[in-house]
Amino acid sequence: MGQAKVLNAIGSIGGAASALSNLAGALGGGLPGSWRSALRQASYKGVPFGVFGGELTFGRRNAVHQYPQRDGVWVEDLGRNARLYHLSAFLVEGSAKYGGGGVVGQRDRLIKAFETAGDGELVHPTLGRVKVSALEAHCLERWDAGRFFEVTLTFVEAGERKYPTTVTSTADALSAAAQGLSVASLIAFARDTASAVMLGAAIVQQAVSTALGWYQTAVSLVHDVKRFFGAVSTLVGSFGRLFGGGNSGYSAAKKTVRLPSTVDQLIRNDAAARTVVTQAGTALVAAAGNVTDTATFGAATQNMAAALAVSAVDPADRIRLLISLSGYQAVAPTTSSAIGAGMATMQGACNSLFRRAAIGQLITASGSYQPTSCDDAAAMIDVMAGVLDAEITAAADQGADEVYLALLDAKKAVVADLKARGGDLAAVTTYSFSASVPALALAQRIYRDPGRSDDLVTQADPVHPAFMPTTFSALAS
Repeated sequence: MGQAKVLNAIGSIGGAASALSNLAGALGGGLPGSWRSALRQASYKGVPFGVFGGELTFGRRNAVHQYPQRDGVWVEDLGRNARLYHLSAFLVEGSAKYGGGGVVGQRDRLIKAFETAGDGELVHPTLGRVKVSALEAHCLERWDAGRFFEVTLTFVEAGERKYPTTVTSTADALSAAAQGLSVASLIAFARDTASAVMLGAAIVQQAVSTALGWYQTAVSLVHDVKRFFGAVSTLVGSFGRLFGGGNSGYSAAKKTVRLPSTVDQLIRNDAAARTVVTQAGTALVAAAGNVTDTATFGAATQNMAAALAVSAVDPADRIRLLISLSGYQAVAPTTSSAIGAGMATMQGACNSLFRRAAIGQLITASGSYQPTSCDDAAAMIDVMAGVLDAEITAAADQGADEVYLALLDAKKAVVADLKARGGDLAAVTTYSFSASVPALALAQRIYRDPGRSDDLVTQADPVHPAFMPTTFSALAS
């Protein structure tokens, strides 16, 4: 045979081999990376079975609307349709592929898997692992098939049990209520003083005098000794618990986030906060000198109240200071003349504006207060409601409808917030013991949790955690 014929023969053999390889690849032969090698062993809830074939139903969930005297239709898209998985499967006794044992036992295990409540994992030959819910199955047994059972399985894609819910953010509601009160108060102030400011410099001087008195009240509050002690309430260690306030809740999730700090750092921070109050007061008095610019005067008033609020680290102390600030009432004597009446009007309007600015900050501060129990939450609701009810009555007497409505919204927001955060907390009860017991032992005895000993120490305030008082009040659960 010549060299040319040999080369032709080799080329023909190579071409045939290439063609066979391509055909094997097209048919899913056992070549690496082929379709057949990627198939997975099918199973449902761990019960294996063989698969002849399958069908997947998918698409969109559409509602077709047809109308009289209209040739076209309107298709309303309602989202993706749930996928349906149909498998034509089989069970064979002693399968060399998936094992399984006797065919009757395989069938019984598959029946149990289908009839057991709850979703399960389907291992699909080509789709892989899918969370499904079993719909129905059919098992065909024939005499001529012997140890070979045919089964038809139908599954539907499983979804999470979720329902649309509406949740109101109580913190956002408090912010909106405080902002609404600020706007309404400024509108009422501008309306009440519109004619009085036309009477001359004496009226403006009355505004300056009233603002100065409110500023001096804020300065006296910012130098309050209890407020200064509250400045170190976030100190890391057991010392900080002695000054814990509205954020020292009895569960670990409610405790103050304690950042690394020292006494010197906390004192410097407190000094800076006092400086901010002084600066805000100076700006307020300056703005009162041009009281006709109600926007600037109103902003300075809000800044003054906010500066005092920020100076108090302890939320409970912040509420105490703001309640005191909201009680300011200038009572400088005035005459019965037209100028005197104008001065009285300006004084009353400034009193109301300052009082409501403090109440606005008080509304926001109530959102930072973490009740320690449902009793504590109820007590704080009573305190806040008392302040707001008094101002609601004052607004009604003045005919300030916008302020009246804003205060009603604020009261509703405050009550809803405190109920949401404190209504489900445990109640407070009184415990009495015959002798002093360490906090660890009491926590185990009362709560079956020694990790809550720190909570007991905070509540009972003993001289030492190893010597708890024989009678104290603490959470019931």
